[in-house]
Amino acid sequence: MKKMLFVSILVALVALIAVACAAPAPTATPVPPTAAPAKPTDVPKPTAAPAQPTAAPKPTEAPKPTVAPTAVPKPTEAPKPTAMPLTKFPFRLNWTLYGEHAAFFVAREKGFYAEEGLDVEIQEGGGSGVVAGLVANNQSPVAYIDSATMIQRVVGGMPIKAVAVMLQQSPMAFIYRADAARPTKVSEIKGSRIAITQGDASLAIFTAFLGKEGMKLDDVQFVMTANPQAKEQAVLNKQADALLGYFMDQGPRMQLQTGVKMGWTRLTDLNGTTALSSAVVVNNEWVKDAKNQDVLRRFLRASQRGWQYTADNRAEAAKIFIKYAPAFTEEIARLEIDGTMTILQSPRTKGKALGVSDEADWKDSQDLLAKFAEMKDPKPDVKVFFDNSFLSEAPYLPKK
Repeated sequence: MKKMLFVSILVALVALIAVACAAPAPTATPVPPTAAPAKPTDVPKPTAAPAQPTAAPKPTEAPKPTVAPTAVPKPTEAPKPTAMPLTKFPFRLNWTLYGEHAAFFVAREKGFYAEEGLDVEIQEGGGSGVVAGLVANNQSPVAYIDSATMIQRVVGGMPIKAVAVMLQQSPMAFIYRADAARPTKVSEIKGSRIAITQGDASLAIFTAFLGKEGMKLDDVQFVMTANPQAKEQAVLNKQADALLGYFMDQGPRMQLQTGVKMGWTRLTDLNGTTALSSAVVVNNEWVKDAKNQDVLRRFLRASQRGWQYTADNRAEAAKIFIKYAPAFTEEIARLEIDGTMTILQSPRTKGKALGVSDEADWKDSQDLLAKFAEMKDPKPDVKVFFDNSFLSEAPYLPKK
């Protein structure tokens, strides 16, 4: 019995040992650990969070920031942020706007001034005599006036000179209604009522025109008017027989705007009277400054380019001009531009850069005024009137 009990206890112990040995089956317990790390889908979850930052550099999204920088250097946009800020440059004209001025607006509209680093403000004038005074007192140090008027003012002591002569033959003409008598010789002008304005550029050349025939200003009756519009109205309303103006300006424009048929006769066609005409002039003290010289060169180069572009693209130039002069039609602007382009150079300057004037033409112009317009004390050296050194050669592109 004891033996049986002992055996039973022994068997139970063995069974317990067997159970104990079977329980640590480490393989069952390790399974969960192994299962967790083994799940590649669970482990990446932490890395999935960092994956979101990586999503920003997706090839489809990364280019987004690079689009803007690429757009800036576009050829059409690159000039906008220029290396240097645009320099304000006021430029006063001789008169109210007309087709002769188109080239300056073309230079502005086409960006020629901006390419030279300039923001040019084009201002209207009130006659060459008046504007010459503004240049002399440095109120408008750079302007556009009649050369014959300038010669008289320089002889009279004004510190100004021409740096570019854009019209090198006189456009001066009698402008009259077509139903009035057309002058065929100078003597027929005697006693006529001629409308003018204060500071009128026409007076210098008209005085010489009469002087060549032994006549004086007293031989005509001047009708003084307040402004260019009043001068034209005086002729249209028959308060004056004619006005002194430019053949390519008032006549064609008045006819197209009013329907009244107009006529015009150039002074040079009556007795050969001509002289250098419209020029860019500067104040002598202002132009001594090195900075001003640099700005002037850039302004003139861009202006020359504008005049050349206008000569080559007249229809486009007319369209540009009427944006700034809405009183004009495209047809009138084109007529005036076409007439202007016929007198850009004298026989002595043909083939030279636009604006370059010849010393002999200055001498002839001064002699005309001295002999026939009673101008006293002409200058022995006509170089005091002009300086070509600020002009550029074609094709008038900015310096790199």
